[in-house]
Amino acid sequence: MNVLVLTGPTGVGKTEIAADLALRNDLDLVSADSRQVYTWLDIGTAKPDRKLRSRLTVHMVDIVDPRMPYSAADYARDALAAMRRLSKAGRRFMLVGGSGLYIRAVFEPFFESPKPTRKVRRRMECQSTDRLYGYLKRVDPQRASELHPNDRQRIARALEVYEQTGQPQTQLRGTPGSQSEFHPRYVVLTRPKSVLYERINKRFDRMIDQGLIDEVRQLRTAGIGSDSRVANAYGYSELVMYLEGKSTLAEAIARSKAKTRTYARRQLTWFRSLPHAHWIEYTRREEVIAELERNLEELRQKMR
Repeated sequence: MNVLVLTGPTGVGKTEIAADLALRNDLDLVSADSRQVYTWLDIGTAKPDRKLRSRLTVHMVDIVDPRMPYSAADYARDALAAMRRLSKAGRRFMLVGGSGLYIRAVFEPFFESPKPTRKVRRRMECQSTDRLYGYLKRVDPQRASELHPNDRQRIARALEVYEQTGQPQTQLRGTPGSQSEFHPRYVVLTRPKSVLYERINKRFDRMIDQGLIDEVRQLRTAGIGSDSRVANAYGYSELVMYLEGKSTLAEAIARSKAKTRTYARRQLTWFRSLPHAHWIEYTRREEVIAELERNLEELRQKMR
């Protein structure tokens, strides 16, 4: 089955375009964002707001507690399950997001990641990060070498995979899985670099005005510390430093904007590697919507 995948760098306007397209064409949206999967992280991940989500259905948002490890393989497992349900029900849908690794995991699966169990997670929670990392170095030294010793979430996830399968994550990762039944039609949304960077800067200012500092403060109160993958998201880690008195607010904001712009450049590099991707420069919204609707119609014709 062919699936329209709307992607592009952070801040380019994917969500607003996808929402318009979905409302006009009765589509469900499947989010491909590595941070929007987490609950609590609303402002800093630029999730579709509650008002918009009351008008359309968005899958793969708010599905994981930010204290729990969650990998690209986990995302692929859950996203594919959602896509299969939608396909079986006869619902039309599109994938939208900019997390390249997560998108690739859906269409180029390596192995079926086991769903974590409470029993295994409780055992992990009782042990220090140092102890978990030492255990990982024994059972999967290659994966341990790829991770920072304080990256507790990814360390724990690698150990969960090992305990549930009896095989190192790196070994499973190199084992081809079943071919995905879904085939992507990639559309990359872009803007001139100067426009994109200005949008990124202004969006972060809006996030601060909307209460991002309080959102980060609540995460810290909930025990989500610097060893969490969530805390390393753009903007969160810099504001944690501000709240800990290690930088001024102006310094934290400047670093957050700079890191997000760098991330956008890396995304664009990755998108250039996509096979047969169709690139659209965002000038006028109506023109972008019309071009995407032409892509939808082509996919519909191929399915007949």
